[in-house]
Amino acid sequence: MTRPSWILSRARKCLLLCLAVLLAGGGLVRAQGLITPIQGYLSVEPFELRKEFVMRFDAVAERIGAGDIATIDATNRADLEKRIGDWLEGKCPVEVDGTPLSMERDRVHFVRPDPEKGLVVEDRESVPVSEALVGVVFAAALDGPPEEVKVRWEVFPADGSEAIVEAGARGQRAARKLTPDNAELVWKNEAGLAVPELLKLPPAPEDPGSRLAGWWPSAIFGALGLVALGISLRLRGTGKTGALLVGFMAMAAAVGLPSFLKSEPLSVTAEEADEISYALLRNIYHAFDYRRESDIYDVLAKSAEGDLLTQIYLEVQRSLQVESQGGARVRVTDLDLRKCELPEEQPVGAFLVNSEWVAVGTVTHWGHTHDRVNRYKAKMTIAPRDGEWRLVGLQLESEERI
Repeated sequence: MTRPSWILSRARKCLLLCLAVLLAGGGLVRAQGLITPIQGYLSVEPFELRKEFVMRFDAVAERIGAGDIATIDATNRADLEKRIGDWLEGKCPVEVDGTPLSMERDRVHFVRPDPEKGLVVEDRESVPVSEALVGVVFAAALDGPPEEVKVRWEVFPADGSEAIVEAGARGQRAARKLTPDNAELVWKNEAGLAVPELLKLPPAPEDPGSRLAGWWPSAIFGALGLVALGISLRLRGTGKTGALLVGFMAMAAAVGLPSFLKSEPLSVTAEEADEISYALLRNIYHAFDYRRESDIYDVLAKSAEGDLLTQIYLEVQRSLQVESQGGARVRVTDLDLRKCELPEEQPVGAFLVNSEWVAVGTVTHWGHTHDRVNRYKAKMTIAPRDGEWRLVGLQLESEERI
């Protein structure tokens, strides 16, 4: 089975990291502040668009009624973050393919520069106003990759000077200087934006549950037959041989019924288990390329059984969120299934695998993109449902960031 390659050579990876820091993070954010007091980003994903702001706090303090504050600390941080988010609500309207896009507030945090991650949530207990930076993210779900995104920028320094705004998808980003007199930015999807697709799984055998459901009539008649058997035994000495014959027939039905109802173990080779497990995991991660919770659940339902959906949703979402970036979500780009073993003891009507895999993804926030790699170990139970393979049990044994 051919899988996407996720391992880069050390030299190439180092070069890419340096370029990412220079162009995405280091290109706009200096160690002690911003090139301009206000910077903006439009980040385009196949199913999500984010409008992001990075601002020096002293550039907006007067506008939110906080011009007399000298220090950001635990007593005022949350209130100031809310006031900044309220002030930005509705500003810099965005159109996607000619239609206005309604965006919701995703997160607001005081942030600080990091040499590897661009900007991370501020972790100092007290920050002088002269050093304080604020990061704000608004987001909206998309039904698919847009052809054109347009924004009318409305947030500039108080003196009316320029703001730097960067727009685009990964590999298609470009920064422009906008002013109040030249405030429109248009991004066109000229290079195309790849849409992840679900991997196709091999056909599954008949669902044992459906087969059992089809034998309910036999079960009912078998039960009635057993009742008839009891009656025939009581009439055994009366010469009523017909009743006795009915009893023997009922006994045969009752004895034969369990053989019909019995589910046999699935016959799955190691290669088939590997292919099925990989495709299910890849498709589960693909569900989190969407933003709407309903869309995520709809895609998850194609890979997991109903009772397991909430568990998978919560566990995967938690593992993909980066707390140091205020909850930015990792987009998994590659998956390496390193172990997929079939233990000797197998459940009836399903198969169990001991698995280990590595998920490689990227997280983009405030103009900076970097990689994240997680390793997992789990027991997975997989069974046929309506002619399709589904994950019906998941026991996560370990999770490690590497």
